[in-house]
Amino acid sequence: MLLSLCVITKNEEKNLPKCLESVKDIVDEMIVIDTGSTDDTVKIAKSYGAKVGYYQWQDNFSDAKNYAFKQAKGDWILTMDGDEELCDSDKDLVLSLLNNPEIDVYIFQTLSYLGNKVGQELSSNLNVRLIRNHKGYKYRGAIHEQLCNQYDENIDQDKVKIEKIVVYHYGYLKSVEREKNKSNRNMKILEKILKNDSNNNFHLYNMGSEYLRLRDFEKALEYYKRAYEEFMPYGAHSPKLLVKMILTLDLLNRYEEERKILEIGLRYYPKFTDLEYLKACLNHKEKKYLSAIKGFIKCLDMGEAPMALCNISGVGGYKSYYALGEIYHQLGDDDEAYHCYIRAIQGKPDFHVPLHRIAEILIKKEKNIDIVKQKLESFFKKPFHIGAYTKLGDLWFGNEKYDVALEYFLRAKEILKDDYRVNYYVGICYLFLKDYQQAYKYFEKVKDGTYCEQAVYKRILCEIISQNLEDAERLLLLAKSFENRSMYKVYASLKKLIENEDCENISDNKEESKEVVDIIFILLNMLIKIASPEIFEKSLQLLNLIENDEVLLKLAKLYYQNGYDRLAYQEFIRSIKIFDRIDPEGLEMMKNILKLSSLFTP
Repeated sequence: MLLSLCVITKNEEKNLPKCLESVKDIVDEMIVIDTGSTDDTVKIAKSYGAKVGYYQWQDNFSDAKNYAFKQAKGDWILTMDGDEELCDSDKDLVLSLLNNPEIDVYIFQTLSYLGNKVGQELSSNLNVRLIRNHKGYKYRGAIHEQLCNQYDENIDQDKVKIEKIVVYHYGYLKSVEREKNKSNRNMKILEKILKNDSNNNFHLYNMGSEYLRLRDFEKALEYYKRAYEEFMPYGAHSPKLLVKMILTLDLLNRYEEERKILEIGLRYYPKFTDLEYLKACLNHKEKKYLSAIKGFIKCLDMGEAPMALCNISGVGGYKSYYALGEIYHQLGDDDEAYHCYIRAIQGKPDFHVPLHRIAEILIKKEKNIDIVKQKLESFFKKPFHIGAYTKLGDLWFGNEKYDVALEYFLRAKEILKDDYRVNYYVGICYLFLKDYQQAYKYFEKVKDGTYCEQAVYKRILCEIISQNLEDAERLLLLAKSFENRSMYKVYASLKKLIENEDCENISDNKEESKEVVDIIFILLNMLIKIASPEIFEKSLQLLNLIENDEVLLKLAKLYYQNGYDRLAYQEFIRSIKIFDRIDPEGLEMMKNILKLSSLFTP
């Protein structure tokens, strides 16, 4: 049995090598149909021996895929996108399916990476992947295309089978979405469809998902609700519609509506672990700790949802253990929290998020630093690579053990001599150890990369704290050319305040001040740790240079997080009196201060 790979591409030079590499050993031919690449996509495809064809893009995925199918000579077609990769351990499983005369169509699991980088966040979908060729199968629909039979629109479901074979998808990573502007393309196609078929349940759901990706939550909910008006429990997308509605309602803090949809969903799909997990998360958020604990334990008992339902990867295992750890940590039960964090990592060894809590608990309980080091190092495979050293450095830095963090970052530097990231990390450690000269030296080594501008501002900070104000001014002239004008204004104002000079307002606009206030508080959070009390006091005048009614609330939280309870309480009171601003987190902090501090006892 011959197997043909069919791929539609456009500007996939970054991902296509992964795609073709993952299947080159199991396919007999590669068909790559390009729809207008301006990068090296075609060159890469040809380097793998692919048969490259060209198709003029007409806002229709089905047409492009069907054109590719016509070029395929194999008995079977493996259909993938250029930003996908077949799981290495599943290659032989694919080949084993080709000799089954009873099945024409195989559906595999697609795990899509979400967020800023490849890591923990995955969503699960089922997609047609393997199709018997020369049987009249084709796609229909301009987007989110569906497989049909040209002789009989309905595919015989006895000839369709779901297999636990994984394809990884990189196209939903934020960097990829920004670069390729996928949502704009998809919405343009969906608008055309909905113009002619305004009540199409499936595409209303798809439009909602595009708005959700763009973080326009109100608009996303509008489309999800329209799709939900004619809810079809047996529709393939229906379980995902409920999940997306619930997530959107949660982001909008509409918890009562969220709970209603959760209960309805669990009546339709009692084995849907994802919904049990989201329900437990809602209980956790609303401080219904006992219900949340029972809910996460139920998720562990249920395990992952059946593939036809599964959407959020890990809810039947490591994510529920991690959530339990967070609850027990909040309740002050470090032993149980530690146990849950360990189980989370055992369930997914590359899930390092719990290590921050584990480090915090170990440092609190164990006085011998070397023992804590050994325990934290045991979570990484030896010999350590650069990532292990930087992660360990990050763990210690996050727990304010800057000297130990520096040890690990310096070990990382031994491997990568002039890596700009490692130089930046070493500089940060020296900065928080208040060795400003050494910090400056390492920040000066950061000549390019994503940390370059931040390194310049850290050098400015070193000079300001060291009272080398002329040198700070020289560096500010360099920073003036950077794109982020707000950052420049904040640091330039800080220098003037340290010199006791008058400052103009940084921003009188409330909307603009939202960005500026974040920059200021990142700066203040550093200065409270690394600068003298006099410099920190002067830096607080930055808050008088913007128009924002949250500054006192944020200042109170800053004091609280740094252990200055009396000052925190005073600022909470001022925030309430002057701006009438307080939030649930602030109230919780005030309660904790009153409980723990003897300052307020009668």
